[in-house]
Amino acid sequence: MEHTRRCAKDIAARLAGSPPHDIAAEIIRCCGVHAVKAYRLAHGWTVNEALQELERSSRAAGLPNRGTDERTWRRWESTGRADNDYQDRLSRLFHTNPVTLGFTIDHSPVGGENTNRRDVLRWSVAAIISPVAADAEHIARELTRESERTDIGSSTLDGLRHAISDYGRNYSCYSAEELWRSAAADRWRVVDLTQRRMTLRQRKELYVTAGWLSVVLAWAAHDQGADQVALAYTADARHHAMEADCAEVVAWARDAEATMYFYSGRPHEALYAAQHGMAFAPSGSAAQVRLTGQLTRIYARLGRAMPAEQALTELRRHADHQPEHASGLFSADAVRIAAISATSHLWLGHDQQAKADAERAVNVYKRLSPYASPTRQAITLLDLATACARLGDPDEAVVHGSAAVSAKRHAAAIITRARVMQGVLERTYPRSSATELFKQKIMEIEGAD
Repeated sequence: MEHTRRCAKDIAARLAGSPPHDIAAEIIRCCGVHAVKAYRLAHGWTVNEALQELERSSRAAGLPNRGTDERTWRRWESTGRADNDYQDRLSRLFHTNPVTLGFTIDHSPVGGENTNRRDVLRWSVAAIISPVAADAEHIARELTRESERTDIGSSTLDGLRHAISDYGRNYSCYSAEELWRSAAADRWRVVDLTQRRMTLRQRKELYVTAGWLSVVLAWAAHDQGADQVALAYTADARHHAMEADCAEVVAWARDAEATMYFYSGRPHEALYAAQHGMAFAPSGSAAQVRLTGQLTRIYARLGRAMPAEQALTELRRHADHQPEHASGLFSADAVRIAAISATSHLWLGHDQQAKADAERAVNVYKRLSPYASPTRQAITLLDLATACARLGDPDEAVVHGSAAVSAKRHAAAIITRARVMQGVLERTYPRSSATELFKQKIMEIEGAD
């Protein structure tokens, strides 16, 4: 009496981890079914599923489609008869041979009447093991091939790498709106690609790519004043980077968060982001330098002079190993370190030192193209303007401040810092024409937006 499909499942469960050949042999022994059916049940397929797998394996072998139906399959299972072509196809499907599938008989001699019983046993065992060994080798190779199958070409990943490099290197050449549209399209492309078949290495690289693109999108959102959106993208970047075990992307996401919290008046959250980022930043990397700068200005804003000075000392040590200026979103340079020093000294009330650091940075920026780091230039000019205002020169302050808000590239952080300077002018020189002039300048910029 034939066992049911459910019973065959029990046998498969009991022999879990064994080759399909062993499971099929046990089903034949216990259930008395034909080998074709036993092999199908050993794989856990319905007849329709087996037909689909047969078509797939035949197609993979370059064989023409014969349009096999359920009736034909059931005839194989009940009669054990199939033409030579189908015997070959079924042997490919089950990684075995026509003899094992019961389509023909092996007439190879196994010895005469005087054959030693031990030899018979040895040959019998060999006859059982040999197909298994052959199947196992074939299966192992097939498993390797399966792990290498992918629907993603190398040019696709190369294109995404190039896009990320372009966004990072030429960030300031794009408007925030242009950058958002382009990077968002690439980010959704990554979502589509992750639905396809790929290797483990490719999936990991796609997750890293998703992380980089989300950091870019976070900065684009921040520049447009949408910090909640920006923070959502930094969280997305960290998630994908952690899944792919990419510490560098985590560090850059935290650097972006620290900036967003800093300019939105949330220094304690900025401090947490910077400290967490430092734990992930690779030693000697640009991310580590940037996050050291974040810690410097955050401690200064919190009025914690000692850790601010310690961080600034460390930052200046980094300056000796940095180029004077490096453009790009994911870069560090000596001029940025001077600018961070100016910002930090302003928060600590060291106005003269802040002015000297800001002037040094501004002189470097003046030698560059107006499109080279325009946001950083503008912030440094505003720090210089604030220092001048505190030191008693409102007219000079307005000159620098007006130049800052006329930057070639709009960013919400510039307006945020400009309002801080406006507050200094209004408190210190409430009746000055320079104060009114700068106030009107800010209103014009905001009205234009």
